[in-house]
Amino acid sequence: LYHLRYPLPEEAGGDGLPRLPDGRPYLVVATTRPETMLGDTAVAVHPADDRYADLVGGEAELPLTGRRIPILADEWVDPE
Repeated sequence: LYHLRYPLPEEAGGDGLPRLPDGRPYLVVATTRPETMLGDTAVAVHPADDRYADLVGGEAELPLTGRRIPILADEWVDPE
């Protein structure tokens, strides 16, 4: 798997999440196909994962472009 860092906007909070060198929190997205990243339209997290509960309904920034995409909850996400 490839692990990509999706920054969160300053207003997102992200308490307890890892931080980029510039201080912004980020989500780690695991994928087998990093080349499709530019076509991403959302980031999904597991609804029972307390680490991300407060981020659902917010936005993450698509790496390389900075385009904001929604953060959604979906039970199909592997919380590991």
